[in-house]
Amino acid sequence: MMTVQSLTTKAQTFLLSALQWWGLLVLSLHLMAYNLPESTAWSVWPYTFLPKWLGWTLVLLVGALTIPAVNNFLARRTGILPVICRQARCLSYGFIALLSGGLFWGARLGHLRWGDAYVLSVALSYPDLKERVIYNWQAPLTVLLHQRLWQFVAHPLLNWRVQEVYAAVSIGCGVAFVYILLVFMSQLGRNRLEMLILSGLMLTTGSIELFFGYVENYPIIALILLITMYLAWQAIQGDLQLFWPILGLSIANAFHPSTVFLWPGMLVLAWLCYRRHYQGAGFDALLQTVVPPILVGGGIFAIMETGGHGLAALMGADQPGGGDAVWFVPLFEITTKWQHYTMFSTAHFLDWGNLHLLISPFGLPLIALIAGARYWFKLKLFDRVADRDYAYFLAVTSMAYILLTFIWNADYGGQKDWDLFAPSAFIYTLLAGYLLVRGLSDKIALQYGSLFILAVSCLHTAGWVFANTRPLTTDH
Repeated sequence: MMTVQSLTTKAQTFLLSALQWWGLLVLSLHLMAYNLPESTAWSVWPYTFLPKWLGWTLVLLVGALTIPAVNNFLARRTGILPVICRQARCLSYGFIALLSGGLFWGARLGHLRWGDAYVLSVALSYPDLKERVIYNWQAPLTVLLHQRLWQFVAHPLLNWRVQEVYAAVSIGCGVAFVYILLVFMSQLGRNRLEMLILSGLMLTTGSIELFFGYVENYPIIALILLITMYLAWQAIQGDLQLFWPILGLSIANAFHPSTVFLWPGMLVLAWLCYRRHYQGAGFDALLQTVVPPILVGGGIFAIMETGGHGLAALMGADQPGGGDAVWFVPLFEITTKWQHYTMFSTAHFLDWGNLHLLISPFGLPLIALIAGARYWFKLKLFDRVADRDYAYFLAVTSMAYILLTFIWNADYGGQKDWDLFAPSAFIYTLLAGYLLVRGLSDKIALQYGSLFILAVSCLHTAGWVFANTRPLTTDH
């Protein structure tokens, strides 16, 4: 009979080997992209904006981290990981966040190709006041905020266009995101190494592109969702009232209704908090769960009705489901030009796989591999009930968001509408990193494995960010 220690060792060996193979596959896909059409491999196609010689060189350098001698040299001899950890602890998080703002600005978006970027840049400043978009149910507070910033601040004072307002808000959200993330990860990670790994995984997701001057309605909700996850962590620990994370998600709903689909996770959080902190005070827990969405929802309806774009618009021109008012990917038959494939078609699975490889190359594989190690090797993940409960909350929230990315009908298709689902990566990558640092208890093994996957993730996202600084024509 195997001992618990031997099973844990086998689990960690399995995880490290599987992660290395997956990382090498991701690197190989980037090199293959040079010979694949964009429509087939659009998740790695941005890497082809790099000269082929440079692309090969970078892949070989990152791949060399699978060689123990090379990995150990970087991680131990030069002390790269410990130095970075110490610096992150010594420097002000605010200063680091401000430095990141310079990066976001320097590599900002150079086109209006994705999503509704071009439509927003025109509609919010349209000369005909009757046609100008101020209120819109597809992103109520987001559209209103950007339009008013342009009309009353940026245009009269700075002569900015709408896209420049969006870019400034995007970068501002990015700076706040980095600051809050570092504060959050310093609490979620049990030591400096775990903090670095958690922060690194989150900051190297493809979804981080939302903060590079991105012109769309999603940077704000990405920031709010991170804040909500942080508040949920504190609520699970018993340091904060349940009211606050519930309010956070309610506000996210007001900025973009796609986040409504995350309520299953929040209800699980409410149940966990009630079970652990509100025994004998069920009515109090119920009030904290119900009052925030009612207050925020009522406020949104009041704002929209006052602006002459209320319930009639919601049931008419702005009805959910986009151009054809069809919410979900059709099961059997395509009926409108806004539907690109049926639910279980090869084209849909290819688009869905490309989406998640683009926004988080290690998020879903990490979750699957650790779940497998938990099942096969009885891998122990959590010593504290609060830590386990937070994983439950993240798991349900992630599953709800991942399900949305699969079933929701994106009008423009998976590639052009990648940003609609991009915030999901921050949720499930947080879960993946959380499981990784709890599952690999051996610090040396954790450092060895994480250095490689962070390097691969960083290379992937750097290529994606660089490509978006270009005009993104089909010929480059």
